[in-house]
Amino acid sequence: MGRAVHALGAGTDLVLRALIIQGIWIAGALAGGIVLGWAPATLAAVDAAARARRGEPITLRGAARVWREQWLRAQLVLGLPALLLLPSLTALLATGVPLAVRVLAGIGALLVLAVLLHVPAVELRYRLRARDVLGRASALALAQAPMALVLAAALALWGGILAAVPGLVPFLGAAVPLLAAEHLVGRSIDRNEELLAVAGDPPRPADATPRPEAAPRPVPAPRPRQAGHPTAARRTTPA
Repeated sequence: MGRAVHALGAGTDLVLRALIIQGIWIAGALAGGIVLGWAPATLAAVDAAARARRGEPITLRGAARVWREQWLRAQLVLGLPALLLLPSLTALLATGVPLAVRVLAGIGALLVLAVLLHVPAVELRYRLRARDVLGRASALALAQAPMALVLAAALALWGGILAAVPGLVPFLGAAVPLLAAEHLVGRSIDRNEELLAVAGDPPRPADATPRPEAAPRPVPAPRPRQAGHPTAARRTTPA
């Protein structure tokens, strides 16, 4: 009985967390007119999910701060790479496309989306140049290919659930993929800290101890000449 109550409480907390994440994402997307708001809203929602996983409280002020600070970089690291989904979506929505092409387009869209869902965690946890974030996220997804495939399968399953129950879209449509991605990608990052450190060396802290320079080699003093040496006697000037 105690286990059932504990599981029920954990499930309730997870649903409430998902509703809060969904609210943050919708508010952020609308604040930027959807087109320019969904990318920073995604970063803010993933940051809130990471804080909740660490046991920290989720605040609207904190989410708004992340949205403002990450607005421009979000367009570069997430908004522009999302254009890679357009060919697959065009093939899926076009009429008269063969079934095999639709299947391949769907698989491609899932894989691209799985890679894109690695971007928020990499962007929030590492100080990288904007042009390097997608490459590091792709390297992480390849290094943990099984985890990326699990994420793609979860996205496919959730897409099927939303297709069957469209009423869930405004309440949990974005929150469930973001929570799943934050959990799985966070584990992938923990397993590949060395890979990401080698791929993009972070800037050295300002208070880092400078490397000591090698001391100059001492010049040996000239050896004194012996008394019997021919040049030992000094020349005397005749009086």
